[in-house]
Amino acid sequence: MRTGNSQSAPEHVTATPSSVNLVLTVTVNGQILYISSNCKDVLGYTKEMLIGTSIKNIIHKDDRFMLESYFFNKQQQSACALRVLKTNNDIIWFETIVEPIFDTTSFEYEEILLKMNVLVDPTNDCMLEENSPNTLLSSLFPDKSFPITRLVDAPNLIDEAPFPIIIAKLGQIVYLNREAASLLEIQQPNEVIGNSIYQFIDEEFHEVVSKRIEQLQSGFRLGIIEQKWLKQNNEKIYLEVKEVPIYIHDEIYEYIVLHDISSRKSFHDIIHRSRERYQRIIQNSIDTIAVIYQNNWVFINDSGVKMFGANSYTEMLGKNIYTFLHPDNHDQVREFIGIVNSEKKEVNFSKQSWYTFQGKQIYTELIGIPTTYFGEAAVQVIIRDISDRIKAEELMIKSEKLSIAGQLAAGIAHEIRNPLTAIKGFLQLFNDEIQGKQNYFDIIFSELSRIELILSELLLLAKPSEIKFKNKDIRIILRDVVTLLETQAILQNIQINIDFVNQDSIITCDENQIKQVFINLIKNAIDAMENGGTIIIRTRVTNDSIYILFIDEGCGIPMSILDRIGEPFYTTKEKGTGLGLMVSYNIIENHNGEITVDSKEHEGTTFKIKLPRINDTV
Repeated sequence: MRTGNSQSAPEHVTATPSSVNLVLTVTVNGQILYISSNCKDVLGYTKEMLIGTSIKNIIHKDDRFMLESYFFNKQQQSACALRVLKTNNDIIWFETIVEPIFDTTSFEYEEILLKMNVLVDPTNDCMLEENSPNTLLSSLFPDKSFPITRLVDAPNLIDEAPFPIIIAKLGQIVYLNREAASLLEIQQPNEVIGNSIYQFIDEEFHEVVSKRIEQLQSGFRLGIIEQKWLKQNNEKIYLEVKEVPIYIHDEIYEYIVLHDISSRKSFHDIIHRSRERYQRIIQNSIDTIAVIYQNNWVFINDSGVKMFGANSYTEMLGKNIYTFLHPDNHDQVREFIGIVNSEKKEVNFSKQSWYTFQGKQIYTELIGIPTTYFGEAAVQVIIRDISDRIKAEELMIKSEKLSIAGQLAAGIAHEIRNPLTAIKGFLQLFNDEIQGKQNYFDIIFSELSRIELILSELLLLAKPSEIKFKNKDIRIILRDVVTLLETQAILQNIQINIDFVNQDSIITCDENQIKQVFINLIKNAIDAMENGGTIIIRTRVTNDSIYILFIDEGCGIPMSILDRIGEPFYTTKEKGTGLGLMVSYNIIENHNGEITVDSKEHEGTTFKIKLPRINDTV
């Protein structure tokens, strides 16, 4: 007997032939509508004690959430282990299969069927209390010398029973009542006495029936099972079969009660097909479909499991939604759920941000639909991942900024460059004539040179030079750039380390432009490391891409401005123009690549460039 201190079913506990079946039907809010009559034997409750009460009252408190989840999940059909409380508060473990029955038009549950098998520890010699040979009909045959032929003399006991009954010995029919003969359309019941019961059972179930007879002969009670039988005219019929052992002449016979479920089976098949179709729609949806109850995920489809990077459905089950949601969206989502629950209508929520199990940020839009979960208000949500769309919009905005900056650059360059040339020329004339003011002229010429530098970068942005693409090994280009800047780095106590893969790293590029990008990124890294340190330049390759990483140990970029990196005229450096990275982004984009940046303040920054790889030699 399990105690109430058990927290989980032992791994070795399995259903054995001694399992006693309980069958329950409950409403969507857990109210018990029906429970099989053997509940008294198994749990100690009478049917009257349980019908109309909540099933939660007899389920261990730690297992109620599991049961509720299985009630709601239309896909979940595997058995779950549950602890059920007896009248004396002892615990019995049950293997439980939940089969919801719901309306074919609305797909809302009408009733829920629970099939529960007692789990028995096969290492325990003490089986169920009621595993002794069944004496269900002992009141009918108090005298064990009662001859089997006299069964026909007890019409009020068995033959007039309102349900089909067959009594057999090792599968050989020794008696059947009128209802059984009528059900199987047997014209002359006496003619089948002594025949094998297998002639009325579909061949598909012969092996199952044989094993059940062996169990009955060992004195075990057996649960209800669905079987396919044959009428005398070979017409197929679906039956629920309940079998118990009885003693007659100190020998065990099989007492078999039949219940025709053909109509119900046909209806259930329709329901099952409808349910499967509905489940396929849910599970195959590219959008996440989930149910939120008391701020927890209680159902989520496969797309949702994948979107959040979970390993399985159970990893999401029961988790609080706000552990995934960006803090900035908490209040908005609470309001969203409140509106859905209070106004009982579909509500749209345009944009929110979530975090996956891996910490990746994703953007979604929500549709909330009121629903019920175990009879209580809940929210069904359709979540569409719009991260790619958001990224595309941001790229479009950035492209617009580049375009505008290019137009501005063209105008500025033409309007300023010519006057600037004239000013510089006259200042050079004055410099030769005026003595003693050399320091002022040096400052003026320095600032004019800076203006020319800005104009040059603007002109490059506005009117890029002709691109000449050739196949080049990216490692050779990087080594050339490192050689160029290594001396400057050493002067600032900075070491440049390279970590190149030993694989062909060929790209199609304009070498000068790619060098310009690399020089810009390395110089930025040097400027960010005022106290010295190490810059790592690393390459990695895949079948179709080459990745170049520039990793520094500088001051890092604050998260609040990280998204603005690459915008025109936006810089974190005191004397920066904000155009160097913008030009670099533009060059990489023209090479069908992309630049991403990851930075932590006071720890350093990593720029990652992705370029198409050419499977060729230089």
